[in-house]
Amino acid sequence: MSLTGPNNNTNGHSDIQNRTGLILDITGHEYGLVNPLLTSLLTDVADLYQGEWPSHEACQTGYHNHGHAIDVALLTARMISGWNKLPLSEEHPVIDEPMFLNAIAAALFHDTGYIKEKGDTFGSGGKFSFSHEDRSMELAREYLTSHPWPERSRVLAPNIISTTKFHGPLQLEGLFANRQEEIIGRMVASADLVAQMADVDYIKRINDLYGELQEAYEVETREVIQAKGIRVFNSAQEMIEGTVDFYEKFVLPRLASLGRMDQYLVSFFGDGRNPYLENITANLSDQVLDQNSHWRRLGDVLHDRGFVSSEKLKSALNVQEQEKESSLRKRGYTGSLRQRLLAWMGGSQYREKCIGEILMEMKAIGPIDLRTGLLHQVLPEAMVNRLSRSELLYLLRIAMLLQSIGRGPWLFDQILEMTNELLDCEGSYILLANPENHEMLIAIPTGPNKDLLDGRTIPSDKGLAGWVYSHGQPARVSNVRFDDRFDSEVDQRVRAGFETRSVLAVPLHINGELIGVMEIINKKNGNFSKHDMEILTLLANVFAVSLDGVFRLQEMPS
Repeated sequence: MSLTGPNNNTNGHSDIQNRTGLILDITGHEYGLVNPLLTSLLTDVADLYQGEWPSHEACQTGYHNHGHAIDVALLTARMISGWNKLPLSEEHPVIDEPMFLNAIAAALFHDTGYIKEKGDTFGSGGKFSFSHEDRSMELAREYLTSHPWPERSRVLAPNIISTTKFHGPLQLEGLFANRQEEIIGRMVASADLVAQMADVDYIKRINDLYGELQEAYEVETREVIQAKGIRVFNSAQEMIEGTVDFYEKFVLPRLASLGRMDQYLVSFFGDGRNPYLENITANLSDQVLDQNSHWRRLGDVLHDRGFVSSEKLKSALNVQEQEKESSLRKRGYTGSLRQRLLAWMGGSQYREKCIGEILMEMKAIGPIDLRTGLLHQVLPEAMVNRLSRSELLYLLRIAMLLQSIGRGPWLFDQILEMTNELLDCEGSYILLANPENHEMLIAIPTGPNKDLLDGRTIPSDKGLAGWVYSHGQPARVSNVRFDDRFDSEVDQRVRAGFETRSVLAVPLHINGELIGVMEIINKKNGNFSKHDMEILTLLANVFAVSLDGVFRLQEMPS
């Protein structure tokens, strides 16, 4: 089921119709026949955004448009349906049809304040970025007054819209007459936050949002806006880079203060799922780490730097696969790299050629090309300039120790202790995945309770480490209490008596194959930073290359 779709006014029409149909389906399921007030509302708001009202131009803003309004309305409808599925009580009353209609009305009108009035030729409407809520409230009030809506709706819907104001503390006092009204108010405000963060094109569409803000900066001036305590951005890239902080420091606390209304999406969708949260984590992970600049298979590096053609690379990969299968059959071993890693930890070694060796044998690249590619794979040039002298010294010492990695896995313990010192954290460990039993083995724990952790297993699809492994993406969490991916039950089971506060975890690859997770916990001073993530990813890549070298050693006769 699609959560969100194209949100622009040109190619998103059919998708908006589909999502409008979903709202009507939920309405019919909850309340039987669809109230004519709702069908008229949906049509009239669509006409407003398309410029069919005599009082207003068509919507011209690229970010806050009809598609976003429909997203918020659909999400609100789903929350209400999920709420109504749970047992009723005084604190959990049913959301009846009148309340449902008020919630949808508020959701549909909540950003109409971006739409310019007829004859306004300046800008796209982005100039209303810091005043649109009041304009939206007035427009909703005028519409509901001129149509046969209940008198209370003319007050309630604008009051709900006021809860979507982001630039200031959340104000709920005096807005709602009863528990039902309060719940739908909290739901619409929550839906506005969740819908925008879960949009599949959220990161891409930040350019549209920045364009709207630029217009507001021009009209109100940056100095006046800053004097109001509102952050002023200098570029869309700055906004993109601040997405994780925005989510952790504003969205999650605001959702918590609203009562985590998004939790009722789980009861709506069933099977313990919240697809909106899955979209959000994907958006954040894509922003946090561009995998092409941190973990890259050697072949990809050589190709992107122009050392080898795509045809040669494809041919070499085929040769590598054939040689690997042949080599393993000769040894009577057909396990995956994960299994071979576990076997190596028990003392076995295997011989495999890396893609670089095969390309050299094919005379597709020379030794200098291979050396350059290997260095760029584990230490991207862009990152070198961001490393301090102290960090470089730590990495040099770790690299020197890794020369002895073939002597046994005990050396990892020393390297992870150095990682703790480098990143100023309380503990770290490697988690090796076993896909056959859907578990991850805690292989080399350091820090508090490390003796209790050694050899323990956790489900490969649970908790933050499970998310990193399942998605192949890193995760950086400053406060685990505000991250739904963190599983406190799993954490306490394996780390009894120890409080996990913050986590940084990155996937561990060998030649592109995901074999597990490298995780560090509890930054001692402050929060884990994006730079910490870069360093941990670099270390994971260095470890992976070293392990790959172990696998490629010829077996020594006993």
